[in-house]
Amino acid sequence: MAVTLSGSAVNINGTNVTTYPNDAGTIVSVTMITSSGYYTVPSNSKMVLVQVVGGGGGSAGYCESGGGGGYAEGAYTVSPGQSVYVTVGGGGGGVGYYGAGGQGGTSSFGGYISATGGYGANQNYSHGGGHGGVGSGGQVNTHGGSGTGHANGGSHSQAGQGGASFFGGCGYVQRHNPNASNYAGHCPGSGAVGGNAQGDGTTGGYGGGGLVIVTAYT
Repeated sequence: MAVTLSGSAVNINGTNVTTYPNDAGTIVSVTMITSSGYYTVPSNSKMVLVQVVGGGGGSAGYCESGGGGGYAEGAYTVSPGQSVYVTVGGGGGGVGYYGAGGQGGTSSFGGYISATGGYGANQNYSHGGGHGGVGSGGQVNTHGGSGTGHANGGSHSQAGQGGASFFGGCGYVQRHNPNASNYAGHCPGSGAVGGNAQGDGTTGGYGGGGLVIVTAYT
């Protein structure tokens, strides 16, 4: 296999594959954004690397878990001092027994790049975990993980699991475990784990909030 590096592309057996620039310059700043608002490009920056993850889906009270938010990343040429509106999607809300959990919100960096939130429990199928969101507009675009549904086989010891995002998952709980009480998503964009089904009053948890990370280069 013949591989040749040339500028911002890699030539593999005669086919150019686009990559990031070989030398992106010096890092000026790294900004982690957890709530919506404007981002201003530093005065000495002309390129940004942007990473976005959508909010995680909410879970239901009877073990069904939420899906993880989608993820995307990409490098873009920008102007010094440019102002870009950043949207950070919130996590979907938890619901009670058999309900449909809330869908996570979409995160975006202006019109450059975005990632949808994970679906809530029971939104795609009854008694099923939510599907993951998906990224778009980046050089890298991926789906979030799907949450687990509930199953009656093999006793009541199955572990519920929220869908993981690019930044990780939220752990698990077991059905009818009286010590399990925290069902929220703990990582950015992670789906919430389903409730432990102690009864019809059990409520699921909120998905993890989305996140946008902007790395500015000279």
